[in-house]
Amino acid sequence: MKIAYDITTAAVTGMMVGNELAVAAFIHPQLQRLASRAHAQAAAPIAVVLGRVMPLWYGLAPALILGAAYEHSPISNGPGLLIVSATALWAATIIFTITALVPINNRIAKMNTEYPYDGWLQDRVRWDRLHQIRVALLTTALLLLLTGLFGGSASV
Repeated sequence: MKIAYDITTAAVTGMMVGNELAVAAFIHPQLQRLASRAHAQAAAPIAVVLGRVMPLWYGLAPALILGAAYEHSPISNGPGLLIVSATALWAATIIFTITALVPINNRIAKMNTEYPYDGWLQDRVRWDRLHQIRVALLTTALLLLLTGLFGGSASV
């Protein structure tokens, strides 16, 4: 049962990090190439959808990681310490997301795409820069998690 839990935790967190990486590396750079109006018309609904789905994913991932930390205790050393470190980094990323990225996302999601608000493109550029930081933090947390979950079981 432990291995199934670990695989589920790795899959959920890995897919989330992959999604965030795809947004940073592929989706948003393509949106930046569009004319301003077309960009606004594409960006707003994407912001709405991701604004609905991501909170659930961001909540599920640390819950699974915390469960894995418990399962791999003690958390004072070895795999448990790596996993609890991933939990702390994930929590810090959530706080960063709520305070820095969500307000910008909400403005973009609510904008009138026919007549975007002044400065919306600057908001998008700022969001993209902050999102790159988030991707780096989540990637680091994922690597800590995977090392804690599977680093000692390479011979299994």
